Amino acid sequence: MTDQLSAPPLAADIRISILSDHEWRICDRRVPDTNAESVLGYIEKTGVYFEVMKLSSPRNLFSFTDLEHAVESFSTGVPPVSLTGRL
Repeated sequence: MTDQLSAPPLAADIRISILSDHEWRICDRRVPDTNAESVLGYIEKTGVYFEVMKLSSPRNLFSFTDLEHAVESFSTGVPPVSLTGRL
């Protein structure tokens, strides 16, 4: 990955791929689709929460009450905290 891509993506750099009615793959638009490094992580709707698994920290699951905040957690300036207190 280049130095330009070593910084976390901005909101405009995020691409969302729908995997199912309750699962999404989050990718970095700055990296070609064909490159596995484009995948930043996954979001899964479980009950009332949207659980985020970032590939940069796969042992931590972060829970959000809405999809918008879950997606925003992958971009610059959004602290990776669990809004529900679950880790």
